[in-house]
Amino acid sequence: MKKVIHCYKGSKQWINGTPGFGDFLRGTCHLHEILVDTGVELRIDMSNSGFAEQLLENQFISFIGDASDIAHAEEYFEDHNALRRRLQAFVHSDQSSLYISTNLGAWDRTTLPGSTIAFMRSFMQFKPDIDCSVQASLRVSEYEVVSLRCGDDFFRAGQAPAHAHLADQAQRFLENMILPKIQHPLVLTSDSFELKCALAERYGLLYLPHRSEHGAFNQNTLPVAMDLSLLSRSKYNYHINLWANWWSGFSHYTSMIFSIPSLNIRAPDFRNEEISAEGVLMIS
Repeated sequence: MKKVIHCYKGSKQWINGTPGFGDFLRGTCHLHEILVDTGVELRIDMSNSGFAEQLLENQFISFIGDASDIAHAEEYFEDHNALRRRLQAFVHSDQSSLYISTNLGAWDRTTLPGSTIAFMRSFMQFKPDIDCSVQASLRVSEYEVVSLRCGDDFFRAGQAPAHAHLADQAQRFLENMILPKIQHPLVLTSDSFELKCALAERYGLLYLPHRSEHGAFNQNTLPVAMDLSLLSRSKYNYHINLWANWWSGFSHYTSMIFSIPSLNIRAPDFRNEEISAEGVLMIS
């Protein structure tokens, strides 16, 4: 049977820049939806990345792929039509396997097909020590999560900008839109470690004691896995994007995959965009 292998490359193997792991989740969902009725199997290869240490291997995931094939996997980050043309050509070719990497997929969709949800839940199975570490840090069994996104610069060591100008915005959204709504203890995660710690202390919020990573630029995959585990077990996910006008692949797609209701607040309008567990969008 023909196979498309979706690869998360090693940190120095990307041609068009390292995508975040949320981008990879979105791309995987998109590929599965395209391929599901074509007779082509979708497989995921993490063997060139550090994620092999965090995820359980199963029939969909490989941790022992061909390093050269993965390093040379075709990248599709901008052109949806180019990706579809390539997949169609592969379906009708004599090739047995195609290695690709993509982040393509709609950021603002609110539902996924049931078959894609099942596939992604099988993929996002963490080793037991990951979930245990999250629970040990929080010491609560039920919680909600707010993800505060300040911008890509916060992920690059030595380049983190001052966060003071963002604190007022974040506090306003927490006080007016989120804290009055919560039904469980609230966990805060953010790409700005300093802002996360300051806001958690100010409002008495829970948080995991690591610096978050964006695709594990330095092969430090444990914080990525712990943040995903955190989101996947939440009762409700909030996402505040202070720097860009899209929903998070990391937070929003995890919410869709695990049928978790969510609220997105994004620049520049910062409206309440609430999505039910069934995918119904309500804007206020």
